[in-house]
Amino acid sequence: MKTRERIQRIFNFESPDRLPVIEWAVWWDQTVKRWEQEGLPRGLSNVELQEYFDLDVLVQQWISPRTGPLPAPASHGAPILQNLEDYEACRRAGSIHDAGKIDFDFFDRYARKHEEGDAAFWFTLEGFFWFPRTLLGIEPHLYAFYDRPELLHRMNQDQVDFSLRILEKLFRRYRPEFMTFAEDLSYNHGPMLSRELFDEFLVPCYRQLIPLLHEHGVKVFVDSDGDISECLGWFRDAGFDGILPLERMAGVDVQSLRERYPDMLFLGAFDKTVMHRGEAAIRREFERLMPVARGGGFIPGCDHQTPPEVSLSDYRLYLKLYREYAGRIHG
Repeated sequence: MKTRERIQRIFNFESPDRLPVIEWAVWWDQTVKRWEQEGLPRGLSNVELQEYFDLDVLVQQWISPRTGPLPAPASHGAPILQNLEDYEACRRAGSIHDAGKIDFDFFDRYARKHEEGDAAFWFTLEGFFWFPRTLLGIEPHLYAFYDRPELLHRMNQDQVDFSLRILEKLFRRYRPEFMTFAEDLSYNHGPMLSRELFDEFLVPCYRQLIPLLHEHGVKVFVDSDGDISECLGWFRDAGFDGILPLERMAGVDVQSLRERYPDMLFLGAFDKTVMHRGEAAIRREFERLMPVARGGGFIPGCDHQTPPEVSLSDYRLYLKLYREYAGRIHG
């Protein structure tokens, strides 16, 4: 069985020969720099690193609405744009939402690998909490739900229209296995907006895109860090199929989520903070996850990018044990 088939089977709650061994979020740049000092060949791309570690290859295409130069924020999370006039000026300049500038270079490069089943394709669209936040800044964005709702609605509908144009181009050539809406709308105490605001500002946008994605056989995930336990049902009701990364440090418990949402797909959930703590700790973490994995619809993996505390030898041990447990999918 090859990578694409394994992933498709799991996403359909069918039985694979084994679990895929994957890195969906690849690695922190500082982690890779450490490993290069410890003997990792230098200059490998993310896909080349997956191949080097003999992982089941995932090829991601991040489709950014930023299609030209934008002002730099004064600091992390600070505003880039102040008002509708700034936003309109960026659109006229082609800095945002110029679909003609989008290509699928990663998919093009690995098309044969995908066609032969040796890689799975997935892509990311910036979602409707994420996109306006990147332009308005973290704090002004949260106030905008109350102070400038018409601006948020306008920005998000423009993002929907851009996404529809991109999907039309994409589906003429490729059939990815899954996709994510990048959102990051939770932190370690839960969502940063209410269900009421979610339903008003985000759900109408999802409902313009998710049916098209499903029509083309794409499983739809939300990518949100933090504790998503409260809001996972919101996404399910909006038509989503699954969620990642299920961060353990934020208190997310995949077993509890499976009991509440038996039909949702999960990806991630392996606590990255134990990856450098030795074999016993890694085994305990896999033992925690395997009962859910055996029930289908779940691919365990690092619950975010592998951190730089993890040495190259730590990571090789993690992969050795990952492969062992991947083969135990049938008990």
